[in-house]
Amino acid sequence: MTTSKTRGLLAFIVLSCALAGCGAQDKPLENTGAATDQPTASVMPSATASPEPSPSAEPTPAVKEYDATIYYTDAELLETIEKPAKLQYSNDEELIKAAVEALQMDAGEGAESLWKPIEILSVQLKDGLVTLDVQIPDEARLGAPGELLVIETLQKTLFQFEFVKSIDILVGGEAVESLMGHVDLEHPMNKTS
Repeated sequence: MTTSKTRGLLAFIVLSCALAGCGAQDKPLENTGAATDQPTASVMPSATASPEPSPSAEPTPAVKEYDATIYYTDAELLETIEKPAKLQYSNDEELIKAAVEALQMDAGEGAESLWKPIEILSVQLKDGLVTLDVQIPDEARLGAPGELLVIETLQKTLFQFEFVKSIDILVGGEAVESLMGHVDLEHPMNKTS
């Protein structure tokens, strides 16, 4: 093919595409289910043109369910009480966040949530370590038995997940010696076999 014929053909294709594009803007696209008799033009990319990436939808992570046990306490703060819960998540960190949210919900039927008044600032999971940053208002502060149960209910709830190896509780982003002033807090608390 000669150079002038190639240029002419290329100009025709570009003009056809431009006219087809202008016509598409003037009238709404109707999908009647029947094939149309209108001709369509398509342009094949040349070897020198770089193809533009086509937009692709991000795959939506599949939502899974986990039959977990959430640990609460009795009203007298004497023992922990187990309650089953179905947690929905799409990755391990979301599962931890769902478990912590469940710890803060009303337990009902003689079980108390000691985590309900505690403000959760952040929950992170990295390499088996759950870092929980909290703020403890005055109404959430308990005596030594209550503080022990706050820590115990968190440990029992999170250590049920095989991928959780340790937990670090921070208060306002800082590693403190004690959550409420009565019980020494390890940084991090490690899962025992």
